[in-house]
Amino acid sequence: MQQQFTEIMEQFESVLQRQRSISDVLDRLMEVLGGRAIGLWRCQSGKLEQLGFRADSQMDERVKREFSALTQEVSLKNTGLGIVKAVIDQKPAIGTLQAKESGLQGSSEWLQKFDAKQSYAIPIFEGDQVIGVLAVSTNQVHQAGDPEWELQAQIAREIGAKQFLGMF
Repeated sequence: MQQQFTEIMEQFESVLQRQRSISDVLDRLMEVLGGRAIGLWRCQSGKLEQLGFRADSQMDERVKREFSALTQEVSLKNTGLGIVKAVIDQKPAIGTLQAKESGLQGSSEWLQKFDAKQSYAIPIFEGDQVIGVLAVSTNQVHQAGDPEWELQAQIAREIGAKQFLGMF
């Protein structure tokens, strides 16, 4: 996973140099994580602003368009979504198909549409402030300590450490 981490971080750096698109990097990260969908958001004035969203090529095009459009800007009051919960709680949020268990009704509904089992929204910190979220929906069930979970968390930490979100 260290090699994949290095590769993906180099790709993020190439986005800043206009040599690659954020979509290319998200596609690669989604492939490495075994995801159905992946997104990157930046916190901005009480809302999340989508920097990029990608979904599996086999996913229904209407579902992709709808999710992308609805998450261009997300109010931090929309606490039924894992991406918002990760910002508010300042820790990873795990969405499942069981909305009552996860407390994330909105995420559960999207997981069904994505034909996925679980979502992981990892907050991105600069210092002690959450400045964004990296989220993936997957057919796998992971938990902290699993290689995929750790890779996503490591990438989120590095994005924050390098202050990339302010440059996109």
